[in-house]
Amino acid sequence: MNSNYKPKTMKLLTLKNYFTYLTLFIMLVLASCQDKNKTPTASMISGDTSKTWKATRETNAAGDKDKITGAEKSEVIQFYANGSFSMRSSSQNASGKWTYDAMARSLVLQFVGSDMTENFQVVSLTEDEMKLQSPSGTMNLEAE
Repeated sequence: MNSNYKPKTMKLLTLKNYFTYLTLFIMLVLASCQDKNKTPTASMISGDTSKTWKATRETNAAGDKDKITGAEKSEVIQFYANGSFSMRSSSQNASGKWTYDAMARSLVLQFVGSDMTENFQVVSLTEDEMKLQSPSGTMNLEAE
């Protein structure tokens, strides 16, 4: 009998195992990427009832890092699920209405008693982090 002889079933099993592992790997990669591509929703900004955000990093319009001052570190913005918001710092308060367009990824803040609005492009948004861009620069926020 020839000792170098390998039955065809052995090759088929090895090939079958290869395809099984390849399929599992592809499924894992697709499953792990699925959450990253999830379209951000308004509830990610406001939570079920409200969510408070604090700035952690800012850049100016030129893209240079803009140091957050001590006073700015105490500033927070709270988004409510009913579409209102409140900005608070140690020296002043402001409030108004907010709207989020998920398709355009834009966030608009309309201040009470003013025609002034703040318009942001939502660069990224997760349950815990939000990055906003405006003509004056970018702002990274963390949920408290």
